[in-house]
Amino acid sequence: MTWRWRMQLALNAPFGLLWVADKTNPAVHAFDMSVLSALHAEWLAPMMGIA
Repeated sequence: MTWRWRMQLALNAPFGLLWVADKTNPAVHAFDMSVLSALHAEWLAPMMGIA
């Protein structure tokens, strides 16, 4: 294995670990709606595209 392959694997390893964690832990995609309800709707609505 050349040094370039080793470097590429070393640089991509953290992203591979994040991908595995994403696929094995469904709580990663759980979204807490209380965060949105605590924010002020006047500036949040245009950012969400509903105003």
